[in-house]
Amino acid sequence: MLNMKEKVRIAIIVPAGPNDDIFDTAHSIVRFTDPSRIILIIDDRGLLRSGDADRLRALSDDVVVIPAASAPPGCFGGLWVKLCGAYRWLLEQYEPGLVLRMDADALMIGAGIEEQAERAFADQPRAGLLGSYRLGPDDGLRDFSWPAGQLRRAIGMRGMGNPACRSLIRKYYGLARKNGYVDGEHVLGGAYIHRYDAIDAIMRNGWLSEAGRLGKSIMGEDHMMSMVTIAAGFCIADFGGSAHPMALAWRGLPAHPSDLLERGKLVTHSVRSWQELTEQEVRAIFAAARRN
Repeated sequence: MLNMKEKVRIAIIVPAGPNDDIFDTAHSIVRFTDPSRIILIIDDRGLLRSGDADRLRALSDDVVVIPAASAPPGCFGGLWVKLCGAYRWLLEQYEPGLVLRMDADALMIGAGIEEQAERAFADQPRAGLLGSYRLGPDDGLRDFSWPAGQLRRAIGMRGMGNPACRSLIRKYYGLARKNGYVDGEHVLGGAYIHRYDAIDAIMRNGWLSEAGRLGKSIMGEDHMMSMVTIAAGFCIADFGGSAHPMALAWRGLPAHPSDLLERGKLVTHSVRSWQELTEQEVRAIFAAARRN
């Protein structure tokens, strides 16, 4: 008998590190996502050992906590290894229409991300990945020069110190280039959404299982994920401009919390700060809004 996977509307994957308020972030996800879901927390802080995983699972029956895969510390590739392990766990058991990957310092601040993402994918059939792509939150053009430089170093002479890593990135790069990839193009890693067909294609190609060779990569996981999505035959679409539901910045929030709420944004990053506001103060504003 075939092993039938459980179908859900959305899966949310969140890596939880030592300094992350994963409980507040998880509460926001439970509050604002469709009940047809699976919420997967990657434990990189000892939640399972301490018993705090039980507190997370108490938020909802569909919260699952799994240990982070072993990876070299202090490397961009380490997060890639851990995320690929989580994606494999998910796709071996579930068939989610959407897969939302969020940092623990991102936050759900409104309901309806599923409907808007489904509509965006329907309007752009070739798109496999949505996020803060060419447009920033105020419609300014994002600069891909730094990740492009990292890519060139990874596949060039500098990468020869780690030949297994170099050869694998060169393989993905060659495939992506055939599909129109521009060096360094990527969605911001704070939050992005795959359609099932795209992440499933990456899985079936075996690329999630090759992640261990990239543990010491100098490329960010968002750079890698964007490249392999294009290598798999899909394109990326903007979902983080002023007219879109995601409001994402690399460091700090892109606007005051009240402004983001008034503009109807649904996902934001990073809640670490906004001007003089601390993370605790930022989270408190959004938590109060969730209770209303």
